Amino acid sequence: MKDRKEKKNTGFFSSMRFRAVLLVILAGCVVGTLFFSISVVYIRQKSITLRTEMVRNEIRRLSDKMARNVYTIAPAQVPEITRELDYTASFFEGRVTVADANLMVIYDSYSLENDKYIISTEAIMALRGNTTSSGDRSKQMYEIVAPIIDNVSQSASDETSGTAKTVMGVIIVNYSVADSFELTRNFLTLAVLLSVLSLVILLILGNIGAQRLTRPLNKVSQALDNVSEGVIEDKVEIGGYSEMTRISDSINAMLGRIAKLENSRQEFVSNVSHELKTPITSIKILSDSLLAQPDAPVELYKEFMQDINSEIDRESTIINDLLALSKLDRKTGDMHVALVSINEMIELLLKRLTPIATAANVELILESYRDVEAEVDEVKLNLALSNIIENGIKYNKEKGSVKVYLNSDHKSFIVRITDTGIGIPQSELDNVFERFYRVDKMRSRETGGTGLGLAISKSIILMHHGTVRVESVEGEGASFTIKIPLNYIPEEDT
Repeated sequence: MKDRKEKKNTGFFSSMRFRAVLLVILAGCVVGTLFFSISVVYIRQKSITLRTEMVRNEIRRLSDKMARNVYTIAPAQVPEITRELDYTASFFEGRVTVADANLMVIYDSYSLENDKYIISTEAIMALRGNTTSSGDRSKQMYEIVAPIIDNVSQSASDETSGTAKTVMGVIIVNYSVADSFELTRNFLTLAVLLSVLSLVILLILGNIGAQRLTRPLNKVSQALDNVSEGVIEDKVEIGGYSEMTRISDSINAMLGRIAKLENSRQEFVSNVSHELKTPITSIKILSDSLLAQPDAPVELYKEFMQDINSEIDRESTIINDLLALSKLDRKTGDMHVALVSINEMIELLLKRLTPIATAANVELILESYRDVEAEVDEVKLNLALSNIIENGIKYNKEKGSVKVYLNSDHKSFIVRITDTGIGIPQSELDNVFERFYRVDKMRSRETGGTGLGLAISKSIILMHHGTVRVESVEGEGASFTIKIPLNYIPEEDT
């Protein structure tokens, strides 16, 4: 018991409970990682998009104001716009640059490019009325280059001549998105803390769930351990899930069969002991009687020796039947299968049993409906049929009969053996093929039966992949129906 417990403890990491918890944790980690990764990307992108839209709106507002106040022509005359440009650069933590229609810088919040010319593709595209944007995530800085359009003059021009829109200059805004990255970093930190907390919760809940999940399996394991130690429970109540209920039903059915087999084994051992002991006891009594009478007459000696000889024969018969049954159980006896005429085999069998039937004043009758050939082990099948027919003779009535019917279909042949004997009680029909079972124990003793004949017959029929069924009415006789395939199927092919 101690070794088994130690084995269970060392096997925790290969247990279902550990793997269930690990699976829950892995699933939680995968789902959490995907959720937080997608969330981080979405939040950062959404934040950058919102900031960019704010910058675009501010650019449109400043462009309109600069166009109305002719700021690109005389910036010194509009100090109010200069202050707004300074405020915009400060608010967006970046840099604002304004150039006139010749791309000469008239305002730079850094005061580095004043009175210099801007030569860039984006600036040239802005002079053509196009707005461009770009960004450098490594520096966490984005840039928008937009035209400054005279919308008032443009509206009047469009109405009269339809000429192209007037671009008065270019505004370039470099703005920081560090806040967006900082927001995502803070969110990621919070996500890590939540992940750790979730992992702890998952570990606790997973362990509780795994315990509940594996509790029925532990009951199954305990029940099987008890069986291995020889303690067979009547019933195991597992309960829980529907799968566990089905397992419980299967285990209870198995325990029932094991209990039945155990009872059968104990009964078999008891019967064997009794059957082997009875002849020895008789021999002991007879030999002691002779030893107690040294001057006994020769006739008494002969009578006792005949009785001793009969008991020895009986002992030998029991042992031989047990050995035969043991071989059939272990399937150690080779099957010598050949194509056999079942009609001829049964005719010879009945001819051999005729003297026994005649002595018992019982008639043997064969009714054959067609010629039957089948692949069988003739010796073994002969033994199986002989045991059943002999039982029909031994347990028959005076002037009774044993009829053997032979027929076949395209797959199997059928042998039905019907007698007019004492019959078998309805409650005992399931036991007739049990070892040492006898309907009439006193009569069996007189006829020399061991109670193993029908068990041997059933084993042989099963070895032929056949079936045997018994029907009986007590006091009117019994009928055994045997069905065996015409073509033998080797064991490895079944």
